[in-house]
Amino acid sequence: MKRQTPAWVAKLHQEGWNVHTFSIAEQIWALLKDDPFMWSLCVTEDKAAPLNWPRTNKALADILTADSGLLKRLEGALQPLEDQQNALLLVTDLEALHPFLRIGAIESQLQGKFHVPTIFLYPGVRTGKTRLKFLGFYPEDGNYRSVHVGG
Repeated sequence: MKRQTPAWVAKLHQEGWNVHTFSIAEQIWALLKDDPFMWSLCVTEDKAAPLNWPRTNKALADILTADSGLLKRLEGALQPLEDQQNALLLVTDLEALHPFLRIGAIESQLQGKFHVPTIFLYPGVRTGKTRLKFLGFYPEDGNYRSVHVGG
């Protein structure tokens, strides 16, 4: 999917779409870098117990959800596109959410705020009309409100 993304973006541009991308991986990194205190705390804690992955994962999840950080960034990417003709938001790198949270938790909080077509390049397996298994190994989640395309 990642290798095909530039071709898809080019094709969408050819068809008249004004494509904007929102990389989850880039936004996670930005959230970490934008808060020097939290970043230094994470580094210090990691040095104290480098193999305590559950604690590390929980700390990183807390940073992503604190003050709705990642949610606000996605909403902030959507808002300026509302008045743009043929705007489309392509959300990439969802696998970077593992093991911190799943996109359904963010998507559900943005219900009613998607005023431009938004495509999530979801790394997972479709198990029904509205059910998805994130990364193919998480339990099925039927809470996604979006239309699913592909297998």
